[in-house]
Parts: sequence; C-alpha cells; structure tokens
Amino acid sequence: MACTLVFLILVTVLGLLAGFGWGRPSHAGWLVESYRLLAQRFHGTLHRPGWRGMPRVVFSYRAAGVTVEALVRAPRELGSGPAVRIHLPWPESALQIEVRHPPRPPHTAPAGWQPFPLPGGEAVPRCSVFGSDPRAMAEFLTEVIRWQVERLRTQPVVSPLCLQLGRGTMLITKGWQASRGPELLAFVEAVLDLYDQAMLTRTRGITFLEQHAAQVVERAVCRVCGEEIHEGLVFCRRCKTPHHRECWQYVGRCSVFACGETEFREPQVAARAPGETGKRRSSD
Repeated sequence: MACTLVFLILVTVLGLLAGFGWGRPSHAGWLVESYRLLAQRFHGTLHRPGWRGMPRVVFSYRAAGVTVEALVRAPRELGSGPAVRIHLPWPESALQIEVRHPPRPPHTAPAGWQPFPLPGGEAVPRCSVFGSDPRAMAEFLTEVIRWQVERLRTQPVVSPLCLQLGRGTMLITKGWQASRGPELLAFVEAVLDLYDQAMLTRTRGITFLEQHAAQVVERAVCRVCGEEIHEGLVFCRRCKTPHHRECWQYVGRCSVFACGETEFREPQVAARAPGETGKRRSSD
C-alpha cells in the first residue's frame, strides 16, 4: 500500500513538472539554437534564457544597435501565441506611426492619431495605418516600404504583424515563432532591408557637399565588414565613405545611413610635383 502511494505521488510530481515545461527540453533547445545561429550570423551576443525564459540576441548593424527577442505571448491585439520582436533605433522621436495586420478598429486608435488610407482600393484592407502626422506618413509609406511590410506579413507564413515608430524606436512584432534557424535569419534580414529603405525616406533636406580638394587617406576602414582596406578601395560618389570594392558590390549601395548612393568612385593617385623623386631625404 505504501509503495503504491509513493508511486502515485511520483507520477503526479512528474506530470506537474512536464506541465511546467521541465520535461520538454527539445522545444527550448531548437529555439536557443535558432537564436545562436542568428548571433553567429551578425556577430552578436546571445542572452540565454533562464527558467522558462526566452532567448534574445543583441548585435550592431551599421552602427545601429539591434535587439531580436522571442516572446512567450504576442501582444493581445496580435493573438495569443508566441511572437518575435525586433527593436531598432529611429532618428525621429516625435513622429508616431503604426502599421498593423489585422487592421486596428478606428475607435481604438490613440487620441490625436489619424488614419492613413493605403492605395489599392481594397474593400477590406489587409493593414491599418494610423499616425500623428499625415504628411510624414505619406513620405514614409513609399511603395517599397509597403511592399516590404507585406513581405514581412506573409513570410515565412502569413501571420499578424505590427510595425511601430515612436520615441526614437522602430518596433516590429510578428505573431510567429521560427521553427528553424534559417527561417529566423531570413525574417531578420527582411526586417533590416525594410529598415534600410525606411532610413532612406529620411534623407529629404540632407545635402552632401562635394569636396574638390585632394584628401590623404591614411587608414581607411570599410563600413560593411569593419576591416581595414589595403587594396580594392572605392568610395561613395556622394558622401565619400570608403569601402572594399567587393563589399560595395555585395551591398549594392553606400553603407552610410541617409545616403543610399549606388555609384562609387575609384581613388586617383596624386600627381608628383616637378623635381620630386619619391624618396625621402635623410635628415642631416
């Protein structure tokens, strides 16, 4: 009788532990492994979860600090399942914009926010857009940005999505959890593509002055790979930032925020002055 009672108690305890997730290391294992792969890809730091915690990765992307975190539950308006949230810096703190799927009911918008109709003439729009400045929303929501938002909403699966700008931060939350590392990588890279395009919408009013005088470059560092440039140097036609030729061709444009130039120039060797031999004269 005593043995039977002890057996029942053990079964009950094991059942409770399994219910709290102690008996499912495989789920936490593949989730951490996905974020470990993300940290390796972007040379970031993986913050491993504690008891029943969720992993997150912090890395730098072109001098911007990026945080990717797994959420146990998405915000209520995006459903009740798990989610992925990405934090990025945004240069404007006053502007507030929200793009959401499924659409936000108009009566739930914060005070002072106005709706922005998306082109397309859909009877039931896929996304709602609200914000604090209609003109700024029109400038931000270019055709490319709208395409990038739709890409995030539908890949790798169709799921709820929310893009928010405000208080100097861009937040992108997707009601989905990557089942494989490559899926998470592809999603984060798509977010960074959107971020690059969004930063280009902020270039209005910025002027890059042409520099006609010769400049001496003693130590040029590529902004793409972070390594010193010893050969194959090219520089941006617009802002004069140096790059490796291969890095420029890989990215397809200048790596500087708010530039976006697609053409580069090659450095020219300065002409030698008449009578100069190119040899240093020893000091007396």
